[in-house]
Amino acid sequence: MHAFTDSDELKRRLVIGLESKPKYIPFSYKYDEVGSMLQKDIYEFNDGYYLTASETWILQHHVQDIIPDASNDLTLIDLGSGDCSKTRFVIDELIKRQKTLTFYPLDISGEFLLKVATKLKEEYGDSLTIYPMSSDYKEGIEHLIQIKSTKLILWIGTMFNLSYEDQINTLRLTSTIMTDQCRLEFSADITLSRDAVLKAYDDDGGYKRRFNLNVITRMNREEGSMIDLDKFSYHFDFIHNTHPEFTSYIRAYIEAKEDVQYSIPGLGIDMAMKKGEHFYLHEGTGLSCKYTLEQLQTIVEKAGLRLTGTLIDKENHAVLFNVLLTARLILGRVDVGGNQDQPGKNHRIAVSI
Repeated sequence: MHAFTDSDELKRRLVIGLESKPKYIPFSYKYDEVGSMLQKDIYEFNDGYYLTASETWILQHHVQDIIPDASNDLTLIDLGSGDCSKTRFVIDELIKRQKTLTFYPLDISGEFLLKVATKLKEEYGDSLTIYPMSSDYKEGIEHLIQIKSTKLILWIGTMFNLSYEDQINTLRLTSTIMTDQCRLEFSADITLSRDAVLKAYDDDGGYKRRFNLNVITRMNREEGSMIDLDKFSYHFDFIHNTHPEFTSYIRAYIEAKEDVQYSIPGLGIDMAMKKGEHFYLHEGTGLSCKYTLEQLQTIVEKAGLRLTGTLIDKENHAVLFNVLLTARLILGRVDVGGNQDQPGKNHRIAVSI
């Protein structure tokens, strides 16, 4: 198993966010090892967080519909793999069909990813070959373009945390690693009930709050910033919008109770805020987007892809979209060549197991 990271790029994006007006934290900064564990706590202990159960229900009941019939063995790619708990339904079914499976889980948290990959390898043994890839979507997908086998690509539970434009751009970039035989499955949250959203994301147990605020704790620990959260108030709201070219979304931010200034030695910058100024715990307009089906169809079309199937859970919280290349993309596809067995010869290898 192999993994690679690029912490310098993450720091560069963090500096951009902290020097912006308003200030914000890049999405990928949330997912260090602690953040990944806090996210797992949300899935396991926040009773109001409906999305994981809804996505799991779809995978449990429709895994055979998700996996296409293919003349060759499929390679599995999981974008934003997390703990792979939902991916296991697909892994089990693919190994049942083709006996062995090559699997590329991609996640921003390298330490957490390697622990998950090691556990999977111990459980599945020689039937599962794993290449864990610790990177953001852009870098990881650009490396995966060299994989020439037929792919089943999963993007479950993470797309909606990107900005609207980044959702479209990442789908478009993902199409570059697809052929007409490949399939992309991505999930989305179609819950538009304000009460359900508030119960899930502003929970009484404080799980989502701890996850969101971990970015400040991480920055204090890794960059020496010593930001005092007692000098800020935490806020959360839900913005509802059904226009076809927008989405509903959540905003989470801290607001300065007084004028503050902090040095951040690890980044070589200072951060000053006026009383009442907002510091957003995400990039873009908001995070955890909620959609109408028409809004999702618009995103797929803007990415130049073609929707061929829709699966919705029994509670109408989540949808899984089956997406293929358009005829135009198939005709225009250029064979870039490469090695089918691993994502490239020039990767920085951090771990080999």
